[in-house]
Parts: sequence; C-alpha cells; structure tokens
Amino acid sequence: MTRTLISFVHLTLDGFVNGPQGELHWANVEPEIAADVDERLKTVGAAVYGREVYGMMAGYWPTVPGNPDSTEHERTHAAWVEAIPKVVISRTLERAEWHHTTLIWDDVAARVQALKAQPGGPLMVFGSPRLVHVLAELGLVDEYLIYLNPVTLGGGTPLFAPGHAGTLELLESKAFGAGVVMLRYGVRTPAVEHP
Repeated sequence: MTRTLISFVHLTLDGFVNGPQGELHWANVEPEIAADVDERLKTVGAAVYGREVYGMMAGYWPTVPGNPDSTEHERTHAAWVEAIPKVVISRTLERAEWHHTTLIWDDVAARVQALKAQPGGPLMVFGSPRLVHVLAELGLVDEYLIYLNPVTLGGGTPLFAPGHAGTLELLESKAFGAGVVMLRYGVRTPAVEHP
C-alpha cells in the first residue's frame, strides 16, 4: 500500500495560499486551529517543501529552542520538525543541510513515487503552492488539507494552477469559532492541463 501525499495549506476565500508578496499574516493559527493541526501532524511520515518554504523553515525552526521568547507550543513543534524526515524539491537548490533532509532536484515523478512506496505515514507538503502545482500536474497529490480563512487578498499564489481541472471528494470538514473551516478533500481524478 502506498503512502498518500497531502497538500496542507491555509487558504483565502478567493483561493490564494499567500499574497502578492508572499504574505501569510492573514492565516489564523489560534489555539483551537493549532491543536487540530498538531493532532493531524502526529501521523505524518515526512515533511515536504519547495525551495522557498524550505528556506523559511530551515532558517526559523532550528533557532526556536535557543530563543527565550519561544512559546512552549513553538518548542514542541520545533522538536517535531527537527526529528521528522524532510524532503525539499527544487531545481535550483544546490544542497540541503538541515538535519534529516533529502534534496530532490530531478526526476521528480519517479523520486516521489519511490518515497510514496516506502513504509510510513503520509508525505505532507507544507504550503509551497508552486511545488503543489507541479505535483498535481504529475498526478501525485492524493489529498488536500485546507484551512479556509474568511479573508480575501485579491491576488497572490493560487492553490490550483490556472488551466488545471480535476475532481475532488470531500472526506472531512470542521468549522472553528474564528470562522475558519477545515476541508479535507481526496483526489478522485487527477488534475489535467487544458489548453
């Protein structure tokens, strides 16, 4: 049985994963939502990142344990991130030196399929919308875990690339007090590119 590959994002009502300048300040991660995310992370077998998100994560989480201003939740998550196997997929990154990180820069479809064939929990792509576009086009995304925020940005990077269409099946939903709705979709038919 193959592992699933899950795209995990915070999303605006108008379909953007981040703003025109990469803004994420709008994503609500209040305690109720963070607790839901933390529970889901317990089953994850590997964290997957595109180049930009990998750079942000590698630059931030290793600093958390030594920062006296870090919260207990941040310290707990930093320990999780440090311990879990990590995969960064990039055509331009030359090396990935963060603990437990594998760099994939070519033959993405075959390399990701090989990871999916290994035993363990799901592979979870954190943010990284441009990487998700590539993986979806290759038919490698199995689920979308979306935290839909009641905000509109009017521009930014969309979760789904223009010109792609597919069919999703709602597997789970949950509303939070802050107006955020968690939606978990399974991919019934992979995205296909339309001219």
